Amino acid sequence: MQTLISFAIEERYRKVANIGDRLGMVNKIIDWDAFRPILSKMYNDNTPKGGRPHCDEIVMLKVLLLQSWYSLSDQEVEYQIADRISFQHFIGTHNPVPDYSTIWRFRERIAENNLQKKIWNELMRQMEKKGLIVKKGHIQDATFIEADPGRKRYQKEKKGEKEGERIKYTPKQLSHIDRDGSFSIKNGQVHYGYKGHTKSDIDFQLIREFDLSTASLHDSQVDLSEDGDIAIYRDKGYAGVPVGADGVSDFTMEKAYRNRPLKEGQKFRNRMISGIRSVGERPYAVMKRVFKGGRTCLKTLHRVKVQFLMACFGFNAYQLCTLRLKGVIA
Repeated sequence: MQTLISFAIEERYRKVANIGDRLGMVNKIIDWDAFRPILSKMYNDNTPKGGRPHCDEIVMLKVLLLQSWYSLSDQEVEYQIADRISFQHFIGTHNPVPDYSTIWRFRERIAENNLQKKIWNELMRQMEKKGLIVKKGHIQDATFIEADPGRKRYQKEKKGEKEGERIKYTPKQLSHIDRDGSFSIKNGQVHYGYKGHTKSDIDFQLIREFDLSTASLHDSQVDLSEDGDIAIYRDKGYAGVPVGADGVSDFTMEKAYRNRPLKEGQKFRNRMISGIRSVGERPYAVMKRVFKGGRTCLKTLHRVKVQFLMACFGFNAYQLCTLRLKGVIA
């Protein structure tokens, strides 16, 4: 039912839509109601005992997407929805703005009910329904998701370790300490936090599978290949570790070792693979430069995994708009 307020918002939104609003396009491309049966299982307020009605599941899913696209905290996204016409139109003008604590609890419910895979599978089903079938192969890669190591705390713990003293923390302090992040060194640079793993297709540059690990886990220890994949293209970080799925062509770049330089044929093969797999870097470029992501303030692996799920979901929605503008999909 349209109210006077929602009518006024719709009238103001028309100008935004005429200028160009990708959020409006995303609303039409994705079948949001298909996610409702998955998300509604998280709640028990529809039992005979009743309970306080929860916020609409699809509204909450869209809020997490807005967070991913615009790199907003729970408090910031609540404010921006209340302030921005395009955000209000995206979640639906008749829906109330959820507060930041409701947003936090929704993310927690997804993690606790382990619904990341079901949400992702529904998105993949919709992509295949649009005819976006992979024919050329996939690219697997990984990227760091930086977290705050708490340098003052870290130095304090290192000093205590040398002196044989155990540092104690209060429950409040523990709630602000990252529990699962770890250190990793790559190309002489120190990283702390987590590592996002993705498998994107060559045909449409869409992410088809994802996973999350702590930063210290080597890229090669995560295999996203599946039976039915045509080919997997990977960089030198995966050298020596074969693809796990049967019948999948393994195009992994070869690595030189001490006293074992690459031959000309191997160098040529690496250049060919590099030229193909270079498009696999695009999702990370969009996530970090367009969405201003690549960092997290969350403190546990399962919470960061939900955040990375929405980052991958958000990139695919962004790329679907690009494919529509190019005429690839209707």
